[in-house]
Amino acid sequence: MAAHVGKFRERIEEFLNKYPAVDEVVGKASTATKVSKVNLIMGVIGFTAVWLAIGYGAPFLCDFIGFVFPAYLSFKAVESADTRDDTQWLTYWIVYSYFGILEFFSDYLLFWIPFYSLIKCSFLLWMVNYDGASLIYTRFIRPFLQQKEAAIDQVVDQVEDVADKLDDFVEDIHNKDD
Repeated sequence: MAAHVGKFRERIEEFLNKYPAVDEVVGKASTATKVSKVNLIMGVIGFTAVWLAIGYGAPFLCDFIGFVFPAYLSFKAVESADTRDDTQWLTYWIVYSYFGILEFFSDYLLFWIPFYSLIKCSFLLWMVNYDGASLIYTRFIRPFLQQKEAAIDQVVDQVEDVADKLDDFVEDIHNKDD
């Protein structure tokens, strides 16, 4: 058990070194509370895990964690010169979108799963921190989309045609009113 805690502490240190802005905020909180940065983060993680498991508003907190942190890292990726991180975050958002659609249609079943918000949040963090989004994309989503690409493109073309006709129709009505 102590070995696992030690590894977890090392991962927290690596995280703080990787994200200096987070390190700065945690450093200020550490100074104010006189609790070490690692212990402070472990406490926040523990509190968040308990809240996700049994707290009021857990679905909102889970969605917030799964959206805000990746959105900020996506912003950083777009602003950087390296394009590899752009691909990582595009992959995350593709998987996140598919997961959201699946979740929308299975919400009534997922509601009954105990600790669902904690499980979902763990899944979203796994996608961010362990390149899980890339794994899901390459094993499931990419093959599916490649197989259905021609049919999807045909539907998109039809929708564009209908949208163009609707735009022309609305423009004609607008011009007749003038």
